[in-house]
Formats: sequence, C-alpha cells, structure tokens
Amino acid sequence: MYVRKTHRLSPTKCQIVERLFIYRSLTAYQLYFLLDPTNIPLTYPHLSYEQVNTPKMRSIFNQLSQLLKLGVVTIVAKHENDTRVFSLTEDGLSLAYSLLDIPQVEGYQRTGWDKEHGYFPYELYRPPKERLLKHHTLGIEFNVLMELLAIKHNFKYDFIDNRYASVEFTSMDVNAKKEVDKIFRPDGEFVIKSNVNGRRFHCWVEFDMGTEKGSILYDKFAKYNQFLTYISQGVDRPSLASSIPDTIFFVTTARQNIWSRWQNIFRNYVNTIGPWGTYLNLLVGNMESLENLILSHVNVNEIFRRQLNSNLRPLLDDPKFFGQPKPSKTLTNPSQVSSFCFLYEEEVKALGWEPYLTVTQVDSQYQQIFLYVKFDEYETSGISKAIDFALKFQNIDSMRRINAREVIPVLIYSEKRPNALDFLGCDQKEQYDQIFNKYLWHDVSRNVWLDKNGVELDLNKVNPLTYFLKHRR
Repeated sequence: MYVRKTHRLSPTKCQIVERLFIYRSLTAYQLYFLLDPTNIPLTYPHLSYEQVNTPKMRSIFNQLSQLLKLGVVTIVAKHENDTRVFSLTEDGLSLAYSLLDIPQVEGYQRTGWDKEHGYFPYELYRPPKERLLKHHTLGIEFNVLMELLAIKHNFKYDFIDNRYASVEFTSMDVNAKKEVDKIFRPDGEFVIKSNVNGRRFHCWVEFDMGTEKGSILYDKFAKYNQFLTYISQGVDRPSLASSIPDTIFFVTTARQNIWSRWQNIFRNYVNTIGPWGTYLNLLVGNMESLENLILSHVNVNEIFRRQLNSNLRPLLDDPKFFGQPKPSKTLTNPSQVSSFCFLYEEEVKALGWEPYLTVTQVDSQYQQIFLYVKFDEYETSGISKAIDFALKFQNIDSMRRINAREVIPVLIYSEKRPNALDFLGCDQKEQYDQIFNKYLWHDVSRNVWLDKNGVELDLNKVNPLTYFLKHRR
C-alpha cells in the first residue's frame, strides 16, 4: 500500500529509502553523510558530539522516526554505543523498487554498476544478523569514507556488493576427479577513476574482521586461483586485464597488530595463488591507512615511474658507473629520456608483465640486473614480480645476450618504509629467501636509498647501482 503513497513522501524520505536499499542497513549518521558527502568529517568514522549534533542531523532522526511509524524502515540492531542500525522492511523494499523503477520480477538482473540495480527478494536483501552484521558494517564504513575521498581527491567511485560480484563457475575437484559447480563470492568490487590523470584502479574487496583462520584464508585464495583459471581459458592476458580487477583489497580491522595479520594473509596468498601472483596484487590496509593506499595507486605513475626515472638519472650519469648507455646530454628535452632498460615486446608478452630494469656491468661476462618493483605498505605484486623474474630471466633471450647473472630487486615505496620481508610459513621459503638475499629499498619521494636492513646509503659516497659489486658471487 505504500507504493500508492510514494507521492506523499518528502524528497529526503525518498533519498533515505534509496540509500537504505543500496546499502541494506545504515545508521542515522551514515545516512546523514551519504545524503550529503560534503559534510563527512575527515575523522570519519570517529565523530565528536559537535560533528553530529546539528539541525540537519536532528532532521534525519525525525525523518527516520516517521518512516518507522509508516512501517517502511525497521531497527535491525544496536551498536555498543546505543547507535541504532536501520534497514527497510519488506514493504519498504517494495517501495524502493517503485522509486527506482525496478521491476519486481524474479531473474531481473543487472550489473549493479552505475546505479543499475537488479531485483532481489527480501530474503536476499535484508542485512545479515548478529556476528555478520559487524562485517557488513565495516563495508558500509569503507564506502562512506571512499565517498569522502572521492570528493577530496577528485575521482569517481563506484561499488557493488557480493550479490552482484558473485559468479558461478566450474572447477576440477581433485578428490572427485570431475568438474564441479562453485561460486566465486568476494565481499564486493569497486572501481576508482581519477578525474585528474584518468588512472583506473579496479579491485575485488574483502572485509576482514581478523578472525578468519589460516585454513579459511587458504581456501579463499585457492578459489581466486580456480576462478581466474576458469575465466582465462581462451582469453589473452591483455583482454583479461581490461575486464576484471587486478587487485584484491583486504580491508582489515587490525590496527596495532596489522603486521601479524598481514603475515597470515600473505603466506596463504603466496601458497595458493599460483601463476596469478604477478597479475593479481594483494593489498592489505585498514581504515586509518585507506587514504594513503588509495592515493599511492591512483597516482602511481607520478609517484613512482616519473620520480624514479628522475632519481636514477644522476646515478646513470655518474662517471664511476659502468653500466647501460647513459642518456645523451645533447637532447633538447632530456627529462623525457627513460632511465630504464626494457625487454623486447615479444619477451614482455611471454612474461605477462613489463619489468623496469637497469643494468650494472661487472665485466664483459657478468651483468647485474636491478629490477624496480613497487612495494608500498602491505602488498604482494612487487614481491611476486621479483620472484617471477628471478626464476625466469636466464631463459629470456635478451638477458642471456648481455650475460645477465643475477637479479637484484629494488623495492620502491613512498615516505613510509614497509617492514622487512619475512617468508615464514611460505611453502617455498628457502627459494624466496635466496631470491631476496640481496635487495635495496628506495623511497622515491625523498630520493633515499637503504640497504635491506634499512641503513641509509650516503649518495655522496655510494652509487646504489654499484653497491653490490663487492659482493659478486
């Protein structure tokens, strides 16, 4: 009967119904910020009395009270601070379908992107209860904060939850020795597109309460492996890369103990992801680090590629450096010259990704390859690529022709150096430790170089590109 009364609802009430439909459950504070993201404080989700005790906030409470009386919304939970969590009733859901012009027909499916909403019966719409509600709430807090960051840093943000992100696929069951039907179900998926540089950042997202045991994490990443293997059949890597996310973003509640949580997630990822490690980056962060993590990926070319290129130029021009050909000083715009060496196109295609390299000549029969990989905060792509290249470089024709004998990873980051590498618990720990026997850290923002133990190199005395000549095997 409420569908016939939609014309009586105020615009604010209609917006509340629409937001509750999209997010499935919200607090009054979250509704307030989602209705006007410009009001989201930088401290969100931590709010002071002054930030929420406003006439507009009191108006939201009043609107919700009226919707409760109409039977459109219901209270599904109370947080520890007595904050109430609201959701649509079954009648409220029917009203939302009417407001959004969504046919209430079983099987009316849409992608969920760009406000293309599909039909879900009430059993699939209503928010989870009890323990799972905290997991659901973390996802909402994440999305509200992303709305703020999108305004603050001028990018577009779009998100779908697990109802839209879930996909059915088939995979070989080793025990049953036959193909079985499975469901790939991440917690959600989001896309960021910068309005400044056009950079697109596409992620599957997992909301981590820090309670999943290693065996559950192992199974989760194994399913990612199985799903990627399934959808990649008959598809080349560039086509695959343009159609699905290239990152799993683990948003964890861990704060002080995020390092230990990262280790547990990381070792299970490395042990199960198989050949997809160089394609699918694993990124772990919490709400406190979210802004820096997002910016490091949105601005990756400016922060890493261009600045790294600039930092390398003086090292290559060092008269004591005998390595790759130095950039010509006669060029009219030398800043456009790349400091890197590159593989041939067919070699990049065979490898599946493009490495950034410099070459240090030891003698005519011995070259050291410095491999530059991004390792900002807690992520795996750079580690996986360093391992992948170290295992394959001796079979790459251009590397054989220059007598490349060893690969030295340079882990590049911006401002905050990650913890040292630790492969404890990884199935191939001995092999990985050998690959990372020699490596350097490089803070691209401050042009600081450090050894593997975090000791800064004096650039007035040491050229990092010749640092390992005395350690020749």
